[in-house]
Amino acid sequence: MAHGKVTITVDEYSSNPTQAFTHYNINQSRFQPPHVHMVDPIPYDTPKPAGHTRFVCVSDTHSRTDGIQMPYGDVLLHMGDFTELGLPSEVKKFNDWLGIELLKTHIPPTPLTHVF
Repeated sequence: MAHGKVTITVDEYSSNPTQAFTHYNINQSRFQPPHVHMVDPIPYDTPKPAGHTRFVCVSDTHSRTDGIQMPYGDVLLHMGDFTELGLPSEVKKFNDWLGIELLKTHIPPTPLTHVF
């Protein structure tokens, strides 16, 4: 295995997180790291092919779960930020919504990230 120099380029906004957030928030539709390949989501009611495992991935619902149509899936991954302020009432609302979705879709809960 050959060993050589590796050059790491520091992002121009790394010293100013506020400017970085503003820049990438405005330009995020154009910003795509070269190793990330975007995929189009499938409609929520698309049947799952036999022999496949469907992962349903959501994140950053921030207490805004009303109107979300969850597809059938085998594994639900909620990657965090399910509350806006972390209030107990928001946690209960999310838990109630999640319970309804699990009953409809047969997805086992899979805790994978921090919220508190």
